Amino acid sequence: MKRLLIHILAVSVCLMFFACGEDRTYEYKEKTQHNKWIHDMMLEHYLWADSLVDYEPSWKSYFSKPADFLALLTKRSNQNDQWSYVEIDTLGEDVHERGYFNHIESYGIDFMLMTDPTGKTTKQMLRVVTVYQDSPASRAGLKRGDFICSFNGAKFTKNNISKLQKGVARELEVCHIAENQEDYSLYWVDTVKVSLAASQYVEDVAFPVSRVITQDDVRIGYLVCTRLTEGPVEQQVTPHVLYRQSLDAIMAQMKSAGVAEMVLDLRLCNFGTIDMAQRLASYVVCPEALGTTFVQTFWNEKHTSQNRIYPYDTSVGNLGLSRLYILTSQYTQGAAEWLIHALQHSMGEENVILVGTETAGQNVMTGEVWHDFYVGLNPVVAYVADGAGNYEYASISPTIEVDEFSYLDLYEYGDPNETLFNTAILHILGLISQNDSESEEDSDNLSE
Repeated sequence: MKRLLIHILAVSVCLMFFACGEDRTYEYKEKTQHNKWIHDMMLEHYLWADSLVDYEPSWKSYFSKPADFLALLTKRSNQNDQWSYVEIDTLGEDVHERGYFNHIESYGIDFMLMTDPTGKTTKQMLRVVTVYQDSPASRAGLKRGDFICSFNGAKFTKNNISKLQKGVARELEVCHIAENQEDYSLYWVDTVKVSLAASQYVEDVAFPVSRVITQDDVRIGYLVCTRLTEGPVEQQVTPHVLYRQSLDAIMAQMKSAGVAEMVLDLRLCNFGTIDMAQRLASYVVCPEALGTTFVQTFWNEKHTSQNRIYPYDTSVGNLGLSRLYILTSQYTQGAAEWLIHALQHSMGEENVILVGTETAGQNVMTGEVWHDFYVGLNPVVAYVADGAGNYEYASISPTIEVDEFSYLDLYEYGDPNETLFNTAILHILGLISQNDSESEEDSDNLSE
């Protein structure tokens, strides 16, 4: 009996040993098939697929979450790839979030957490950065620059601000600030109660603000672009809205108004397609560049047949500009950066004046590959280069660096007093140069 127990124990130890060291993923096909498929697709489509050829992940890694498995693969490329992503039945997720704003379910605001700017308390509050159209926030009357001091009577901390991203109805305490003209100290003007309805899908309209203003007899066009896509990518939108048609109509109005200068606001533009970037660029590039190369793409060795040249479109009603102003921020990413880099090459950096802060730094495009198991893989598939074939660019620095959030007032987008737009206007009129720095007299630092 004792010898039998010893044999049983020995067999058990052997089985445990082999179970720990053997690749058993195919015994659990249902649990690993997503990651097996991701691995195969990355070897085929990934721009840096050659970095994965000799790499075989451990069998245990195939049981990890698809997003974690993809991160394991992209890390092997040594390219600091933060752009590839995976979706898993993502009806309730938004891969194009912008700060605290989510298209799929949101109150329709983006904000920043900061300490009481008056300096009289250490209380944490939220400063409203953007209010999106037709959202619970816009219907409640919230404005850009408002301060939200509490919700449902609770104070804000880093741990609970997510409760203002989505959820049920909220009762907000909204405050407004002013400056004492004698000693330049800040004080609170008023506090009002605002009722915010429950979160919902909020469409991020591609071109929410466009206008033409006249300053010293100079006609200046202004356009906000939040995304460079043909229409909404979210499933909740029906019927399909064609943003391309909106762009064409806006540019026709700009041309009819005889704009001599153009301010393109890309501070909120964090995704898009080459086709829409090409169309917008064709309207604003200098006329001499029409017909030349806008951008070109470079794919991996297996897909060089997909390398393509995108010329500036000669069929659009080009505005005939000799220079262009572009407003940027940390959100400016992807298609917006391809457009900026290409225009700088085509027009010269001295004629493409950037106002704002450094961009995100995405010189590549992702491609969508869907799988039957509700997994959407979006790997980096190509470099996006300028007309000279240069794709060695990352974050793009502004010509005139301005931190809009260091100013006391955040005016609405398109208001000539709004900090970045106003800076562009002053530069157009020759009242400031790119070497001019912010004056302490005009700016009160409100950053934390």
